[in-house]
Amino acid sequence: MIFDLNDRTAVGVIRTYCACERGKGRTIGLTSGSFDLIHFHHTLYFTRCRRSCDILVVGVDSDEFVREKKGPGRPVIYDSRRVFMVDNQKPVAFAFIMNSVEDFGRAAEFFRPEFIFKNNDFEGRETEIVGKEFAGEVKIISDVVAIKRY
Repeated sequence: MIFDLNDRTAVGVIRTYCACERGKGRTIGLTSGSFDLIHFHHTLYFTRCRRSCDILVVGVDSDEFVREKKGPGRPVIYDSRRVFMVDNQKPVAFAFIMNSVEDFGRAAEFFRPEFIFKNNDFEGRETEIVGKEFAGEVKIISDVVAIKRY
């Protein structure tokens, strides 16, 4: 389900859902990324995150946020389409568009995930992750390197 992080009603409903599921022993995971030109390795990343939690919430960088990080020629695909594609990945329960790293911190505060997932870019920099104080654990999900077949 796609939701707006600034919609208090939607966030409240998802928080209530997460609290109920947590009461049943289920765990919440949170991750984020640009997911521009979504591909096999993104799907694999979501799958690997989902193996460590029961409910996966994913923040998708807004067009403006992607441009800040990757330059004026990006993103290739608009955020409204990227969040739709991410939300339709089987391992993903909820997806939202985020405009900044502070939005990721807000999501962590709202949902209090047991796990925050990040890729290798954050290995050794776990203390820098915004919102980590609201999570049980930060897990680095190593990037998969494709092996060329001959």
